[in-house]
Amino acid sequence: MSSILECIRTVGRGERGRKPLSFDQACRVMDEYLNGECDDDQMAMLLMLIRVQNETQQEIAGFVKAFQSRMPAIGADIDWPCYAGKREAAGPPWHLLAAKILADNGHKVLMHGYHDRQSGRLHAEDYLDKFGIKKAQSALEAKQILETQNIAYLPLSAFAPQAEIMIGWKNRYGLRTPINTVVRALNPGQATIGIRGSFHPGFQQLHAEVEYEIGQTRHAVVSFKGQSGESEYNPKVSQTIWQSQTIGVTSHYWTEQMLSELPMPLSCLFDTTPENRNQMANTVLATMTVVLFAETQDRESAFERSFSYWQDYCSQL
Repeated sequence: MSSILECIRTVGRGERGRKPLSFDQACRVMDEYLNGECDDDQMAMLLMLIRVQNETQQEIAGFVKAFQSRMPAIGADIDWPCYAGKREAAGPPWHLLAAKILADNGHKVLMHGYHDRQSGRLHAEDYLDKFGIKKAQSALEAKQILETQNIAYLPLSAFAPQAEIMIGWKNRYGLRTPINTVVRALNPGQATIGIRGSFHPGFQQLHAEVEYEIGQTRHAVVSFKGQSGESEYNPKVSQTIWQSQTIGVTSHYWTEQMLSELPMPLSCLFDTTPENRNQMANTVLATMTVVLFAETQDRESAFERSFSYWQDYCSQL
């Protein structure tokens, strides 16, 4: 028998009686939903009740674990979720160039995401062809692409179709559910490094705590406030970033770092206007730095390696 009704009662009782789901409860009920043991309306109700109370790390981690138990092994170095898209005023998805440069330097990068075209945002998925990045139609194809090209984009529908359906509930019910937090943590490539960009205050710490709760071996994740909530670091702001490792969660305060003089490529595949080229270059450099920080735990050395990658990229164009 499904535990969905028990979980709804747990989170939906009156103010004094309600409490969040435990990791085991969340994992079990999501597993039952994915098995078809409860229907969409029941799960949607549960998720809405959780969102009203603010989802906990145990709830999100339990949901993630249920999805991950169904994923095939792909193999990647860097996990790069792309779910928010960027507001047009914030510029195109420059983080895509950061990912491509890292791939060109030997890092296997698996980007994954969902493109909500109703949002009107600029999404990495629409720029893949400009950089010769292939969009995989299955986890197996993503694995094959990574083996030869070091970078691939895997849409959510190709590895967790039920999660894509759940994201679509926003248009049906008018409210985002915790599934938007879940999908960022799915790590379909079983990567050893990950980045998590989010927008609302508190979610940066939550994403790091979720990763620690899941307890993946040799998995380091850096979480920060991303441009428009996307996995792109904004060098114009000072902020606290959160890092999750197997030993625990730590916070690091990074001051803004906008350099006035940087090498520039002769051409820009984003068609970035000249007045925005410096912002683009600093964004790409800062995004690579925060990714490599997850590996080194040293901002200075991560920046130096990123700067070297950027110089090499500019010299080739």
